[in-house]
Amino acid sequence: MNLLIADDSAEVLDFLQDFLVKAGHAVFCARDGEEALNFFQKEEIEGIFCALTLPKLGGLELLKEVKSVNSRRPLVMLCPTSDSENALNAVQLGACDYLIKAIDPLELRRTLDRVESLHEGFHFSAYALDHLLQETRTLEIGNDFEGVNRIIAFMTQDLPSYGILKQEQLFRMNMLLKEAIENAIFHGNLELSSEMRRDNPKLFYKTAAQKRDIDPYKNRKLILQYDISRNSAKYVVRDEGKGFAHADLLDPADPDNLLRIEGRGLIMIMNFMDEVFWNDRGNEVTMVRYRKRKT
Repeated sequence: MNLLIADDSAEVLDFLQDFLVKAGHAVFCARDGEEALNFFQKEEIEGIFCALTLPKLGGLELLKEVKSVNSRRPLVMLCPTSDSENALNAVQLGACDYLIKAIDPLELRRTLDRVESLHEGFHFSAYALDHLLQETRTLEIGNDFEGVNRIIAFMTQDLPSYGILKQEQLFRMNMLLKEAIENAIFHGNLELSSEMRRDNPKLFYKTAAQKRDIDPYKNRKLILQYDISRNSAKYVVRDEGKGFAHADLLDPADPDNLLRIEGRGLIMIMNFMDEVFWNDRGNEVTMVRYRKRKT
């Protein structure tokens, strides 16, 4: 890593530079805050050790400058023993750690480990996916129909890793979940008719945007739950509307119904999912897709 040390004490600079170089890092040294900021702006600095008190630009001010440019850049504040309050302020402002002068080598090693970990980041990998057994989440969202695609991508991103779907099937799953969630928003929470959506889509979306900001619709939420394992994926979508008469749905086994406009989305859901059922009120749908075993 390229590390920057900012301290007006030659003794501290020498100690830290020697320690960090021996640990395998490249080190830049600055004796005041302005020089440190100049290094940060011109060089690829990946971690900073900064004194709380510096000439020209103080440590907290330098911390704010660094975080405004890159909020993930690890910065360690070097604090005198008499200023624990500002050490706490530094952590609250985004410092990843602090060290009290005189610096203990064991504490410095622990802090350096933290800086290195933050630099590497926390990313899942194929190794982690090999150990996944189950994933369960519950989300609450408003009637933000423009953001549905992002929510669905989050809810389905691990399905291929569990073996529930092949990667090429993920798009279809996403489209069907979009159908279910949009039905809950538009026809459940906002009580808009399918006929308006079919006959005048522009008016439909304009009306949806208006209704979601007025009573009683603006306080209605969607609850999204999903439970994924190596055997199945279950998605539950519940709105706070009046529900609908799901018993009157068309027969999903009749291929002619796929050609109908009304209810076509639900028919497609019922054909792709292995189980689809509603609660009595009709404002909650549960959809289950099982892993297909190789024969």
